[in-house]
Amino acid sequence: MTSVTSPPPALEPSRLMSRLKRSYSLIQALGVLLALIILMQIANDRFLSPVNIGNLLGQMTVMLIVAAGMTIVMIAGEFDVGVGSVVGLSAAVAGWLMVRWFPVPTADDQVWWIIVLGLTVPLLIGPVIGFFAGLIVTKALIPSFIVTLGTLMMARSLTLVVTQGQPIPDIPNVIRAFGQGRWVQIPLPFNFSGLLESGSLGDLFVWLPVQNIVWVAVVVYAAAWFLMERTSFGKRVYAVGSNRTVAMLSGIRADRVKIICLMIVGFTASLGGLVSISRLGAVSPNTGEGLEFEVIAAVVIGGTSLSGGQGRVLRTVIGVVIIALTRNFLNLARIEIFWQGFATGAIILAAVLLEALQRRISRRS
Repeated sequence: MTSVTSPPPALEPSRLMSRLKRSYSLIQALGVLLALIILMQIANDRFLSPVNIGNLLGQMTVMLIVAAGMTIVMIAGEFDVGVGSVVGLSAAVAGWLMVRWFPVPTADDQVWWIIVLGLTVPLLIGPVIGFFAGLIVTKALIPSFIVTLGTLMMARSLTLVVTQGQPIPDIPNVIRAFGQGRWVQIPLPFNFSGLLESGSLGDLFVWLPVQNIVWVAVVVYAAAWFLMERTSFGKRVYAVGSNRTVAMLSGIRADRVKIICLMIVGFTASLGGLVSISRLGAVSPNTGEGLEFEVIAAVVIGGTSLSGGQGRVLRTVIGVVIIALTRNFLNLARIEIFWQGFATGAIILAAVLLEALQRRISRRS
């Protein structure tokens, strides 16, 4: 009778090391996030206050939504540096339709079908721009960075045309009520002093009202995760990003996949524009300006490869939080706004260097 022997114990450490190497980007991002939270709380005790956390969640929602689409397009091996201008153009068109196209005495007097039109038409802007950009990228074989740089300039110019370089205030109250409302509260275990005083576990939790727009981001990430992890399209995106030639030999229509990915990131940018006006209650001519660079940095920090074929949508959340935490801390510390661009640029450089280090570790393994 033959006995079955278990593998030698010496194999276990090697398996553990290989898993750690595969999870290097996640461990790296979580370590940076934890270090930032600790340092920022030490530097400013208001950092982890429920009020600041609630404001922070609202501030980073637009970046979160756009970063979900950017993760998908970067996994496919492409870039879209025009997302910030698409956010601005979508917000401008929505504001123009709801306020200037059919003027009314007050925002409360606006008819319902104008509001519906102002919410639906802008959602088509991003996918249309993404479709044409995808056609140029795949058929003319021009790098997506160059193509979307052109769409960035065109969309930014159209934003100024629509707004005439002036803010559009007085967005209808029903839109502002949703964007600025906090209809759901979640418990956070942050009241340590209350726990020490009473000894009751219930006093540890603080109820945090969460802005409604945050739940829009939650739905977007749930949909993006399902698309990339549970559908055949997601597998095709990874295959095209890893090796376009091999994917095509396997029967995958790589050009179609890339066009759809650019349309998806365009849709998330347009949705981000609508979320922006619902939160702010107005449209600014420079809405979304510079957003694309923060989004790309967040996606890379979250572990998505610059060369494509590698990344996870949910990990992008970590990168977005790191960028948002840095900006929030600079505001709390009352550091001049001029330094915020410097900090964002430094984060982008650090993200690129860490991504290069991750590639080296992957090759060695």
